[in-house]
Amino acid sequence: MNVLIVDDEPIIRIGLRTLVDWEEHGFHLVGEASDGIEALECFRKEQIDIVITDIRMPRMDGLALMREVKELQEDVGLLVLSCLDDFSLVKEAMKLGAQDYILKPTMEPDGLVDILQSVRAKLDEERHTKRVIAEWQEQLKQSKAYRLADWLRQYVQAGVGEARLEAELFQRGAGTFSIWVETDSVFRPSLEEWTIPHSKAVLKWSDKVWIVMGGTDRSLSEKERHEWMFGCAQSVYTKLKEAAPPQANWFVGLGPVIPKAQDFVNALAVHRRQGHRYFYGEAGPLIVDDFPAAEETPLPVQERNDFLRAVSSGNKEAACHWIEMIAESIRRHKPNVAKLQSFVCDMLGLAAGFARQQSRQSEDEPESVSLEQIRSIPRADLLCSFMVEEAVQLWGRPFGGERSKASNNPFIKKAVQFMREQYRRNIGTVDIADHVKLSRSYLSDLFSKEMGESLTETLTRIRIEEAKKKLLSGEMKVYEIAEAVGFSDPKSFAKTFKRLVGCTPKEFEATHK
Repeated sequence: MNVLIVDDEPIIRIGLRTLVDWEEHGFHLVGEASDGIEALECFRKEQIDIVITDIRMPRMDGLALMREVKELQEDVGLLVLSCLDDFSLVKEAMKLGAQDYILKPTMEPDGLVDILQSVRAKLDEERHTKRVIAEWQEQLKQSKAYRLADWLRQYVQAGVGEARLEAELFQRGAGTFSIWVETDSVFRPSLEEWTIPHSKAVLKWSDKVWIVMGGTDRSLSEKERHEWMFGCAQSVYTKLKEAAPPQANWFVGLGPVIPKAQDFVNALAVHRRQGHRYFYGEAGPLIVDDFPAAEETPLPVQERNDFLRAVSSGNKEAACHWIEMIAESIRRHKPNVAKLQSFVCDMLGLAAGFARQQSRQSEDEPESVSLEQIRSIPRADLLCSFMVEEAVQLWGRPFGGERSKASNNPFIKKAVQFMREQYRRNIGTVDIADHVKLSRSYLSDLFSKEMGESLTETLTRIRIEEAKKKLLSGEMKVYEIAEAVGFSDPKSFAKTFKRLVGCTPKEFEATHK
């Protein structure tokens, strides 16, 4: 195995070259370099298996070298030899793929050889595994099932290869039908390796979908053919039920007879309709019927806009209300699954972006979810729960801070206390400024800087919080509460309440009864 030494100290390079009998231990020292740039030049000319590198070097240090080397060659052993006993450097080196981190003052030739042999053994194992996988993938590509799946995809996507499909799958005198098997990330059986009676082919259609192509004799009557097809689907269902863990979500859908290749597209449409019913909980794990195409139903666009507006303003209560409204709309209208998945992914991505803009601690920034993550959720009820949980998690991180944060400034304290005591009256910023003995403009600027919101926003929030308490008590009418908390008319109160809370006062009252 070829080894490259990289160190800016000549005495270290000489020591490594002479203290270790490289050839005796099965290694070949192909070169030395004084920094990362020289090392890369050598790396591009020679086949190198193991790099021993220092960290601190001129022009290009060891960490930068490791990054470049990994870009050029994935299967390379990296060994750090340094004087720096710094945990952060050790951690970074390990993240970049270093197999070990040796301190120069404690290095012994025998210990170095042991580590090199360990690195060699690991490299040999990784390379052997890669070869086996490559061979297996090549064999798979040559298999009939792989070819058929590839031909069917090409036919569906581009309309090519009809003749070869007719010859392989849809021969005259034999009835072909499809069985659709869809699973989740919890349960991914290797269905293509199973022995399934009366199947012509078992095709892996995607990461979570298999298609079993079954066959029947066309001499059978329609009733006999249906019973035959149902029996095949039932056997697949039973086998999956025995293999699946309890928490898995999966279903088996029986498709129609496919007389010709061109009818395969119709079978896929049937399975998509079955998947739509399963996703919305309207069908069980064994589906043998076709369903009418679902009507195009609206996505909850307005509710999404209200949710995002609440997130961007840091209003947790309104955001939680609107995400629940979105979930309710999904359950009621049952929109197209593919469009819904993209809709939810975009919405949660925007919500995370708004939260990220307000984040005060970068290490706690909320992360966006991926479309693949959304697509892995197999049922509408689980997707709705996931949305609500993601929305709540935005407030599980310190973004935006609390609107009602405290201030030690005596003028701010006095202003807040005055608003809490006088919110019932028709007071404004002039009244508050007069009370604390400051000019209105100066107090407004000071308050905004200290509290992160204006005097008017704080006063309005105090009034709405008091209104919520009164609504929960159930002792007053809405118009009475509006007057009691300082609003001039019930309409203005209702509009402000919905903006801050996310629902009308009556809806809030009904929800909390």
